[in-house]
Amino acid sequence: MGFKENLLKRITINELAGTVDRTLGPAASGLKINKKAMKKLLDMSTFELHREREMDLYIRPLTDGNYQILVLDNELPLFETTLADVLLRRNPTLKEMISVRNAIKILSDKDVVKSRRNDSLVFLRQDLLGSLDLTFGRADLASILEEGAAALEKAGEEEVVQAVVLFNEILGYVPAPSLFQIKGYRVWGRVSDDTGGRTFFGPMVIYNPDTNRLVLWPDPVAGLDPQWIERLKQGDAGLGSPWIKGKAVFGFLRDKALDQGTMASF
Repeated sequence: MGFKENLLKRITINELAGTVDRTLGPAASGLKINKKAMKKLLDMSTFELHREREMDLYIRPLTDGNYQILVLDNELPLFETTLADVLLRRNPTLKEMISVRNAIKILSDKDVVKSRRNDSLVFLRQDLLGSLDLTFGRADLASILEEGAAALEKAGEEEVVQAVVLFNEILGYVPAPSLFQIKGYRVWGRVSDDTGGRTFFGPMVIYNPDTNRLVLWPDPVAGLDPQWIERLKQGDAGLGSPWIKGKAVFGFLRDKALDQGTMASF
């Protein structure tokens, strides 16, 4: 896959992992894992589905007959052992339970479980992200810029947003926190804190899907001044320096990405 495809895949992985993470918790929490989202993550991995004894087991080989086996249930245990051992410990037959040796294994699986719940999710997410080639060059960014500019020209909201989101992923920009949201607009940018703990937001990309208007404010701000918002809503006539408008927004984002050189980490 090319850079754009890998970038879209990274976005999907992070979104799915976030969805699953919100449904994980200690056994006493009563939370139930979002199996649909977790299955989508596993289907993107090198684990293969194996159904046995009414369990969904995701398996990939290690060495000497051992496997990494992730059980798709609320505990998300990740085993490193044999398939037979996992079947015994997770859903033993009556015959297997009669054995004292087996009973000991059933009562404690700490010797073969490498992680559970959030730790298993983190392992899988890192495994998936580690398989992606996310190195990029000027041509990769130029392609995203051109697609975004063309979408803006024809008022293709979905494509405009996708181009912005792709640059956001490279630069580490995020959807605006509540303090910086603007009704009727989609807003993204960089969050930072000063030495006093104040939150700043910017550069800030602002898109109005109703008017297909894309602008960018390049400087971090500690809050949104009402007059500043009013100038934004007035339209082009109300925007002066340092506002960046239209296709030039994608040029700004490309240049920032080239200066950065590598993907932002989250």
